[in-house]
Amino acid sequence: MTIKLYLALLLCFWSSVLFAQSLDLKNGQDAKPSTLAMPDFQQFQTDPDTGLQVWRLGGSAEEMQSIVPYPNGAEAVTILQAQHFYSRTSPTNLSETYALSASSAKQPYAALWHLPTHKLVAWVPAAKETHIQQRQLLWDKNLDHVYWYTQSNQLIRAEIDFKTLQVRSELWDTFSDFDYVTFGWGEGDFSDKGEKLVLSGRDQRTDTLYFQPYLVQSKTKLPRRAVEPEVNWAGVDPKGEYIVFDQHQPNTRTVSVPFEKADQATPTELYPHLKHSDFVLDQHNDAWIVYGDWRGLMASRVKDGVLKKLWPVESTELNVEPNITLSGHVARVPKRTGTVLISRHYDGGLYLFNIDKPSTLHYVGNSRHGRGAVGAKTKQQAQRWGVTADGEVTFYKREARGAVSPSGRYVFFTSDYQSYATSTGGYEPEPELCKAYLNMIEVPESTYEVLQP
Repeated sequence: MTIKLYLALLLCFWSSVLFAQSLDLKNGQDAKPSTLAMPDFQQFQTDPDTGLQVWRLGGSAEEMQSIVPYPNGAEAVTILQAQHFYSRTSPTNLSETYALSASSAKQPYAALWHLPTHKLVAWVPAAKETHIQQRQLLWDKNLDHVYWYTQSNQLIRAEIDFKTLQVRSELWDTFSDFDYVTFGWGEGDFSDKGEKLVLSGRDQRTDTLYFQPYLVQSKTKLPRRAVEPEVNWAGVDPKGEYIVFDQHQPNTRTVSVPFEKADQATPTELYPHLKHSDFVLDQHNDAWIVYGDWRGLMASRVKDGVLKKLWPVESTELNVEPNITLSGHVARVPKRTGTVLISRHYDGGLYLFNIDKPSTLHYVGNSRHGRGAVGAKTKQQAQRWGVTADGEVTFYKREARGAVSPSGRYVFFTSDYQSYATSTGGYEPEPELCKAYLNMIEVPESTYEVLQP
């Protein structure tokens, strides 16, 4: 046996051992990640629990400025540009060669990374912010080099020349009744074919908030729907049939209305609370919205509100409380039927799951925010570490906020690697120079074979 063959077999053996250990977590145990030092900027560390490389893409203002000078100077670079995606939106373009950050703090630029080389390569135009949720940018669903953003009451289409990295932005449409428009208050996306979108914003004259169903290619504004001011987000399901949004009156819940005639429809309740969630299409092409809570992983069918518990499989009754929480962010893997990424608060775990195969929760990494101080016995002790006594994250910058590319090849998350743990048994959750930087794991194709129903 040659040395190369021996090493290859040894690598395969240890990889199978690592993933076998991970698969044991499907029954509800907490992940106990090994220590992992923060990777250097634009470099990687190997995760000892999975054998996968963890790359750090985001950095401090000085680090990012040293690679590509920021147009407004290093002092204008913010932590959001270094680490922020939203789970419900894929950070990458169709070919998964580039990723976009959010823009931030009234700075009209976003970071652009080249994924094959793991490098920051440019700062590209974004909104001159009117509303905080205009920081969200969306890649086009059909064209690899096109992204979209909102500015004031306008929808902007931007084309990147990948040879020069120059960007040409054009005004696509104006919503003259609105003071500003956003993509579902910062958490919206196009339908899968890219033809439908839900914009949201405030009326110029009445100060009322509205959802605006919109047909992108024909620039058609369907009748809009007035909503209460406490609504946090709105989105169109992947098939473009329904608008889903949270609602605080008459009670807190997440609901759906038909995309067509949304202004007239009575909402259908999907679940009676608000959670980080995302849509998915199952093997029958039905749209579901998936979320985690104290019971495990839950899903509600968008068309009729049918609610079911997916995991853990040994206690799927809706009203039985197992010793587990899957609260955290959920992100759809669009090109993998039924598949989502879960970034769990309780143990920092990053898991892949297929709603059509509810026996397997596959562990692919960890944010290493973790549960905070070992041995914290009181709520106050736990909160000093930015978590509740039950392991729920209490500070937004400590949430992993996992996101994923369309094929699932790239998993993105934020982590501070316990950089702000103190020797006195506390944690600084909002440091002046926050190190909750963006990280990326490249997930092998074999991982998804395990998840096939």
